[in-house]
Amino acid sequence: MIAHDVVSYVCTATGGFSDKKVPVTPYTYTAFETEPLNENYIPEMREGGRPAVNSPDPDLDETDYDGGYPKYGMPVRGAVSAREVLSLYSAEPDWGMDDGLHISPFQRLTGGSQGYRHMRYGLFVFRVGKAHERAAYYTQMAEMAFERGDLYWGLRFGARALHYIQDILSPFHTKPFPECFLPSRIWKPKELYFITYNYHLNFERLVGYYLWHGGKSFIRCLDESKPVQINDLKPQLLKSVRIIRRLAPQLFRECRKLWGESMGKALYKISVDQILKTDLSPRMREYICRWLGVMSGFVRGYIERYVASPMKDEF
Repeated sequence: MIAHDVVSYVCTATGGFSDKKVPVTPYTYTAFETEPLNENYIPEMREGGRPAVNSPDPDLDETDYDGGYPKYGMPVRGAVSAREVLSLYSAEPDWGMDDGLHISPFQRLTGGSQGYRHMRYGLFVFRVGKAHERAAYYTQMAEMAFERGDLYWGLRFGARALHYIQDILSPFHTKPFPECFLPSRIWKPKELYFITYNYHLNFERLVGYYLWHGGKSFIRCLDESKPVQINDLKPQLLKSVRIIRRLAPQLFRECRKLWGESMGKALYKISVDQILKTDLSPRMREYICRWLGVMSGFVRGYIERYVASPMKDEF
């Protein structure tokens, strides 16, 4: 999904999260990394900047959809808002850190290593993708940083974990298409690929646009969610994934009503003008709000359990 930072930002408003200023510290965790990252990725410092993916590939670039909500400040005397660190860097795993890796033969089914780490596809009894494990991995890294008194990297690792949580709780990251859609397209693999790819990205671009512009109806769906009490991260996360996976076919059908076969011939990127002219049905809005509510409830629970508590201990 896009607009990860908005979800994280809204969800920090409750649950005792302490929005203190924390000193920006250098990255000193290379020796503790146990899983590979793209060898060309150097942790970006985007304080005062924006979270949107800025790519020379127009199919990947998100800057057209970015409306500047929330705002992020530059460090003052070397310190930044804890809330801004957690929200801004919840977009970081989309900045290239998971690209270009060879981690599983199954990554071809998710479009490469990034998809493999950011999804948990389910079709019939088949499951592929490791986003839940990435969330657990960066939770451990965050715990290490907090124990060392490094609030900045505790927050930033926690933000990375939030990214994978939000991704794995996004409908098209759990199911690319309903099983009943497969027989009609099994002999048309290119059409199946384009519809799957285009519905996924353009649905998220549409919702992301409104989140990045502070759209009140979708922000309200985030704001009204109740935190999930988390005692065991991975099992509870996968339980929430099953809820979202049941919602995915309904959103797929709404996308078909909206776009039909128009996205089945080639890669297609919806424009801002098209987004503004798109009339979302009441049912589509209901499904989107249900999705955002489930996802943000888990995000709130995660922040309370794994971020707000250690922050309180430090302050």
